[in-house]
Amino acid sequence: MPNNPTHYLPILEKLIGFPTISRETNLPLIDYSEDFLSSQGFQTQRFYNEQGNKANLMAWIGPERDGGLMLAGHTDVVPVDQQDWTTDPFRLTEKNGHLYGRGTSDMKGFLALALEAAATLDSRQLQRPLYLCFTYDEEIGCGGAKALIAYLKTLSPSPRFALIGEPTDLALVTAHKGIQITTTHIKGKPAHSSCPQLGASAIVFASKLIAALEELLPPEENRDFNPPSATFNVGTIHGGTAINIIPEHCQFDWECRTLPSQNTAQINQAWEHLIHSLRKQIQDIEVENHIKTAVPGLKSGINREIAAWLKEFLEEGKIGTAPFVTEAGLYQQAGLPTVVCGPGSIREAHQPDESIAIPRMENYRAFLHQVVGDLVEQK
Repeated sequence: MPNNPTHYLPILEKLIGFPTISRETNLPLIDYSEDFLSSQGFQTQRFYNEQGNKANLMAWIGPERDGGLMLAGHTDVVPVDQQDWTTDPFRLTEKNGHLYGRGTSDMKGFLALALEAAATLDSRQLQRPLYLCFTYDEEIGCGGAKALIAYLKTLSPSPRFALIGEPTDLALVTAHKGIQITTTHIKGKPAHSSCPQLGASAIVFASKLIAALEELLPPEENRDFNPPSATFNVGTIHGGTAINIIPEHCQFDWECRTLPSQNTAQINQAWEHLIHSLRKQIQDIEVENHIKTAVPGLKSGINREIAAWLKEFLEEGKIGTAPFVTEAGLYQQAGLPTVVCGPGSIREAHQPDESIAIPRMENYRAFLHQVVGDLVEQK
């Protein structure tokens, strides 16, 4: 392991400089990462999206034996629009013991450390393979990871586990919630507002649906999570054209975050039943639901044993759960035991002046070098 604890800084500076907002391409970052890893002896393969403007990157090195390690993370970041930054979000800035820039916590700090760790390996000493997996579109529904599931199921040799470096404050997460995001569009019947009996208000119908959302929540609780049950949130709503017109249209976007043990199909069924019941009360209403994305939760299992082993290398690490969603549930569906642990903080993610503490980066760097180093020591 290099003695210079800031060896990763030039790598992180390059990664932050790529404005990989989800609506933009990630190919320049993929080009850089692939060239970097190829120069270290890694084999690489790209998996493009349908438009060809984004790609997942898989890279691997070492003998063809089961039991290796996969370091995984997403390359996209959330927008900086309408955020009040005091630094350039796409230029790495160091001040007051922190590194500032979009993605420092979520999650280019981890990607930089993964690349730096890969560069320190002596492939001739590896007893098990090391994989790196960089994906696109995690921030808008995990599209890149979803596209990789079929490939990961056939991956041979199979890694022992995947480590996803999402911002967990160095906690070892073995379970997290799932999410479903839905757009609901209501079409009513317009009329002059002085004669509401001649129309059917799409906004009134939407308000009744929204008010009843929490009634659909399953009663199940899991005290390992905070909050301990499923949650709903209506994030946006649009409707109506004028104050004196009974609104014909209303649309709202809502999410449901479920416990990993819960099935969204039951919630969707209850939602459709609620719509059917309300339509009996309010005539001339049509409702369309479009599930924009659904990502499964991460269930605890064998990954708790792996987390217990990882904790030996991480003095301040705790084993627990997370209320947010990652790609881990998808890797689990592909048959890979997965633990989520990264140097960033979820409190910094998606915020203006996003940053990561340098001591956190250095602590995680030491941890990662020990975990990757175990691939040399295994027999």
